[in-house]
Amino acid sequence: MGLLGTLIGGGIGFVMGGPLGAMIGGAIGSNLGGNQNRPRNSSPYGAARSAAFEDVSRRDPRQAQQAFMVAMISLAAKVAKADGRVTTAEIRSFDHFLKNNLGMSADDRKIASRIFNQAKDSPIPAEDFAHQIRDLLGHQPDRLRDLISLLMNIAMADGHFDPAEERLINSIATAMGLSSRDFEEAKAMFNPTASLDAAYATLGVASETEDREVKSAYRRLAKEYHPDVVANKGMGEDFQSFAAEKMRAINHAYDQVKDSRGF
Repeated sequence: MGLLGTLIGGGIGFVMGGPLGAMIGGAIGSNLGGNQNRPRNSSPYGAARSAAFEDVSRRDPRQAQQAFMVAMISLAAKVAKADGRVTTAEIRSFDHFLKNNLGMSADDRKIASRIFNQAKDSPIPAEDFAHQIRDLLGHQPDRLRDLISLLMNIAMADGHFDPAEERLINSIATAMGLSSRDFEEAKAMFNPTASLDAAYATLGVASETEDREVKSAYRRLAKEYHPDVVANKGMGEDFQSFAAEKMRAINHAYDQVKDSRGF
């Protein structure tokens, strides 16, 4: 059974609660998330429930993987609707991304579609999902950066990056506590019209950075997205293809920088 398939009957929504729990509940026909019309400035689901889920997810990494996946799908739905509507082409593009970029099974994609539609039509703002996933996975900032990279990859899958999508992803990154540099690096990595400046941004260095520091930055990224390291980060099998694609983008950026510098 795939990562999302285990949500059915697994009770994760009861532990997680909040906006993400509401998406799970809506997808499987339960009301797990509590009141969706809570005040905007209140806690997403309460400190006690946050601590409870974090404790469970530390003991069972699969629960954290499921939370990450539900957040990614929910936020992707919000990004798709950033311009006011979700087209059939965008839905097909997202399903294609799940199948080919994440290697998701047909059964899991059906559940993902339910979560996507639930989030798309929900009045809950994208930033509320972002706040909750920050509370759940804030101790793993690399995972939050990976989430922004995934949203960028999804948004650019059709070769077009709508300004409304860009603004919303930037707002999501801010809500998760990420920096403007984190946002720009993610944007550069999957930009089909990437320039040399974007290549430097992908590597997380400036154009004036010394050669040895550029090489060091590349080695760090190559290690971070090595398949064994990705597996140990608890990303799950579904994210191996994404990590491989991100590594290809990193290698391409490094080749551009190497060619421009002649080393």
